[in-house]
Amino acid sequence: MEYPIKTDGIFVSKVIFEETNEQTVDADFGLPDYCPDIQKILKCQIEPHIDSKNIIGDRIEIEGSSVVKVIYIDAIKTSVRCTEQSYPFSITANLKDTPQFAVIQTDIKVNYLNCRALSPRRLNIHGAFNVSVKVIDKSELHTCTHIKGDDIQQKKQTLYYSYLEGLSQQQFSITETLETGQNRPAIQAVIRSDIRAVCTECKPIANKIMYKGDLLIKLMYLSDLDSGKVETMEYTIPFSQVIDLNGVKEDSECAVRTEIMNYSVTLRTEIGFDDPLPVLSAKLCVTAFAFEKRDTMVVSDCYSTKYYLDTQRESYVLPKLAETVRENVIDKSSVEFTDSAISRVIDVWCEKGNVICVSKDEKMYLSGKYNVCVLAVDSSENFIYTERTMEYSYPMPNTAPIEKMQFFLNNECISIGFRFSSEKRIEVRCEMLITGEIYEIGTVSAVASAKADSDKKRGKEDSTSLILYYASKGEDVWSIAREYCTSVEQVREENDLTEDCLIGDRMLMIPV
Repeated sequence: MEYPIKTDGIFVSKVIFEETNEQTVDADFGLPDYCPDIQKILKCQIEPHIDSKNIIGDRIEIEGSSVVKVIYIDAIKTSVRCTEQSYPFSITANLKDTPQFAVIQTDIKVNYLNCRALSPRRLNIHGAFNVSVKVIDKSELHTCTHIKGDDIQQKKQTLYYSYLEGLSQQQFSITETLETGQNRPAIQAVIRSDIRAVCTECKPIANKIMYKGDLLIKLMYLSDLDSGKVETMEYTIPFSQVIDLNGVKEDSECAVRTEIMNYSVTLRTEIGFDDPLPVLSAKLCVTAFAFEKRDTMVVSDCYSTKYYLDTQRESYVLPKLAETVRENVIDKSSVEFTDSAISRVIDVWCEKGNVICVSKDEKMYLSGKYNVCVLAVDSSENFIYTERTMEYSYPMPNTAPIEKMQFFLNNECISIGFRFSSEKRIEVRCEMLITGEIYEIGTVSAVASAKADSDKKRGKEDSTSLILYYASKGEDVWSIAREYCTSVEQVREENDLTEDCLIGDRMLMIPV
């Protein structure tokens, strides 16, 4: 005989696919005809980008490109130059089922890069990077909240969780002409560019999210090809986008993750302008989650006062959005030049770093690493380049440690400055914006079904006798009642108990 059960549907986000792919770059890198010969390589790097990512049926398709950039000193004018080449890559994978609401999240990490000069115009490039692919879908769990039966005793537990109301992902492009402004030299050639996306406002309305943000752009460029003069320029480009998110309400808790899939800054000559204009083209991907705080009762244990039961159990993992993180972290460090003294700094920039959340001394800390890059010149106007890996640790105010946590954090350098402390040392001040979510992960094992063997009875039809039981402090009333095949209510009533666990040693009368 199987007992009827009542269930509750719980929607949560679930990772249905996770895989890391290593992509290699092996190339014979040749300089284009318009680029002067290489005298000295300052920096060689891989910048992998995602061009498109889609789920078609049960198939994942990701297309991307790895851009190899070489910043060097040319052999003719001894000025800074940059050249780059792009190498495509693709990732495909099959899912077990066809998802309905799934989104793709990607994370790229460069493993290594070796750059060897074969001649002033040819380089041998060997490197690799990892593309971590994670597919998240909306999943429904069915938890047992009640078992129907007069002989059934059930122990219930309250679960607190974040009910997933909606899940959505949207890709969009931004194209903007970058003005140089008054009293600023025009851009003749771009040496280096980077871009950061910062969310400034996220407002839920019915089935949509009003998303606003800023693109922070920094350029290092040549203002004069003949003299090789290097300049820098910074821009802030505001943007807004309406994100469709079915299920979101005005009072929903929202978590938004922004990814710059790819970008480029190209020079375009237009009629009426003597100098070429820099044009930014960027493709962004916004993933949005909408939650509602809820609770539910589940049957964590059960037994029958008449029969032996065959029970099936299931384990549930329920995430609860504990905190959305938006912290400005200021880190100060120093960069030393070992070879020679510097007369001026041309540019200081910060490469994207990592961030984790750790618990220490009953406090929560944001910790991670980032790379500081410095281009300077010495007293003889020779270019000097150096980079240093910095570590930081920042205490999170008013955040208590959680026993089991899951983090989705992102670190963006939004500004960086410096000052001289000596001829060979500069002090760097980096402001990072750390955003994301912290989830408290609750795991519970609950009853999923209960079936009685009517041929194997336990207990008596009429409970008319009492036995004496000498209980110890801390014993669970539920466990005692289960052991003697009686109800918890009868044990409580017979002994005037209100607590779940005994607060002291005592003798109990157990109805059997």
